[in-house]
Amino acid sequence: MIRSILWFIGLAVIGTSAVRGQTLPGQKPDSVAAPPRDTLHLTLDEALAMAATQSVDALVAKDEMRSAYWTYRNYKADLLPSLTFSGTLPSLNKSLSSYQKEDGSYEFIPSRSLSEYAGLSLSQNIPYTGGKISIQSQLQRIDQLDGSDKTNWLSVPAVITLEQPLITARPLHWSMKIEPERYKEATQQFFVDMETVSLQTIQHYFNLLLSVANREIAEQTLKNATQLYDIAQGKKRLGLISDNDLLQLKLGKLNAEAGIVTANQDYEQKVYALRNYLGITGDLWIEAEVPDAAPVYPVTLDEVRELARVNNPITYNTRRRLLEARQIIAQARANRGFQVDVYASIGFTGSNTKFAPSYRNLQDRQVASLGVTIPILDWGKGKGRVQVAKSQAEVTRHQVQQDNMDFEETIALAVQRYQDQAALTELYRSADTVAQRRYRTAFETFVMGQINVLDINAAQTEENTAKRNYINQLYYSWLYLYNLRQITLYDFGTRSHIVYDFLLDL
Repeated sequence: MIRSILWFIGLAVIGTSAVRGQTLPGQKPDSVAAPPRDTLHLTLDEALAMAATQSVDALVAKDEMRSAYWTYRNYKADLLPSLTFSGTLPSLNKSLSSYQKEDGSYEFIPSRSLSEYAGLSLSQNIPYTGGKISIQSQLQRIDQLDGSDKTNWLSVPAVITLEQPLITARPLHWSMKIEPERYKEATQQFFVDMETVSLQTIQHYFNLLLSVANREIAEQTLKNATQLYDIAQGKKRLGLISDNDLLQLKLGKLNAEAGIVTANQDYEQKVYALRNYLGITGDLWIEAEVPDAAPVYPVTLDEVRELARVNNPITYNTRRRLLEARQIIAQARANRGFQVDVYASIGFTGSNTKFAPSYRNLQDRQVASLGVTIPILDWGKGKGRVQVAKSQAEVTRHQVQQDNMDFEETIALAVQRYQDQAALTELYRSADTVAQRRYRTAFETFVMGQINVLDINAAQTEENTAKRNYINQLYYSWLYLYNLRQITLYDFGTRSHIVYDFLLDL
């Protein structure tokens, strides 16, 4: 008889809830509160594509890649001949100049002249010697302005000049080794940065999905708490429940009402965060679609290691840093002792009061010099600079070794997580299904008076936790897949290396 009464009370409350528009326990609400703005229905793939083209992080990565590209282009230009024009057109000189007379005394005499100069130089750096060779052509004209109206021309039709330090670290030669590695590193780092954009997008996307789940949980929790409290009031009138249990259910209802407010606030925050990251402007709302678990591809540790060795920028970073350390040592050694610089120039020159004759009857033009710098007493500074450079190179070598060991550990952990994640996602999906069924059973059992308030609260908590856990596992399944993509710069779905078309536009 009592069970029949309790069942009748439960049905009456559930019927009243249906009139109020409430749902049964464990049943998904018909709809979440309608968004007050225009809504963009978004899938994970669409969010990833949008982030790659218009997110701030993607734009920053592209700007950094563009800077690295032009830096590399500048290095390549240093290897090519350069053509330079220089001149003064014209140069006016009206001043007093000192003049030493035959008796040794000085006097100031006026100087009035107008001069023009033009020179053309074709230069080529010599990477393997550290020198520079150039071919120059020059023309100079001077007009006297002191009343004589005299004009003089000086021509240098061609002159070949060699500038060569005999002791040098050959910086351009080292650049030929370092700059290609730096550019490859920058290119692969750009790909890594773009994959980081995808990882950040996945995080924001699933944060929104989790906030949606939390809001649905909060709404369902409030409806369930309301139903339970109404049932408990009926039981109280029959003397079948204690005041303590009734108050506990009332407290649960109040907490559920507060949970609605908190869940809505968190939901709006996550919508704004995803929208801002994707670069979506205007008053556009987002409705994210729950994706399936990430696809599972056959992956082995050896394969990932080999792909990372070929594609990851840490490979080029390692080479660059070790080469730079060796360059610093070579520079310190070149600068510690005496310096010898050779300058040699050979060509032809001529002069006349007229332009055309200045290119006739040319004379040999030969200039040569040998510059020497010898440190007599430097108190061991040169040797000290070499030792400092060697110590820094050793530090770099140890740091590179540690970075590679850490990277190997990162690879192993990433592969292990990815291989285990598919099974974990399926386990949590099953747990979510079981928790929903358990709560429905517990609710019906509570209506019949066979379990207490603590049991029904525990069942609801487990259902909510299972739903959140399943969303989290979906997130991890995508996170670990894209983490492998970031490490290897390889698309395991298409079995191809990851390349972004942005580089074609540089």
